Amino acid sequence: MALFTVDTNNILGQAVEEAGTYNVVVAPSSQYTTTQQAGNPMAVFDYEVLDGKYKGGRIRFDNEVWDTSTEEKGNLSIKRFNTIAVALGAANGTSFDSIKQFVSQAVGNKLAVTVDWETGQNGKTYLSVKSHKPFMQDGSKPNGVKRPVGSGNTGNSGFGNRKSTSGGFGTTTNNQQGNGFNTPASSNAGNAQAPRYSSQSANSYHGGGFPPIPDGSPF
Repeated sequence: MALFTVDTNNILGQAVEEAGTYNVVVAPSSQYTTTQQAGNPMAVFDYEVLDGKYKGGRIRFDNEVWDTSTEEKGNLSIKRFNTIAVALGAANGTSFDSIKQFVSQAVGNKLAVTVDWETGQNGKTYLSVKSHKPFMQDGSKPNGVKRPVGSGNTGNSGFGNRKSTSGGFGTTTNNQQGNGFNTPASSNAGNAQAPRYSSQSANSYHGGGFPPIPDGSPF
């Protein structure tokens, strides 16, 4: 007798079914890796929606590559990661030594991401992160645009969607460093996470940088 049967309607966290801008927390499943061909450092961010009708839904595989093969690409990489750092609340003057450090210190912190539907080379349509913004005090804003009718469904959370992985389920083991952003003790409320993240809370990372959401936040 089978132990259990896979049922896509019986899972933790619901699917995000609309494009829009969402308040999210950087999930512990986020990881540092490298691109397959050029070997460039790459951050792979996973997010969980914190509020609204899609609270608990996952937005996965936001791949951000650090490419210094040309001066132009190097400057663009700095701007790209600086944008994410500012969205996460890092102060001017905060420095990072590696993309691996950046990923480990981002876990457990909040920001907002704008997502839209994108069709991949395999013909399937999924939500893709288009921009990163500071956490929104007025909550997430789905825009009503759902997956185009007839498009394939990758779900943004399926098996094998992430390249350069070593885990059997599309994720790798956690290679994050323990020198995060030295979140103040009062940040438990500001960096509230879904219950299933309690085994690896934001406060398990120590270092300087991303402050908690100011007092008065509904989260």
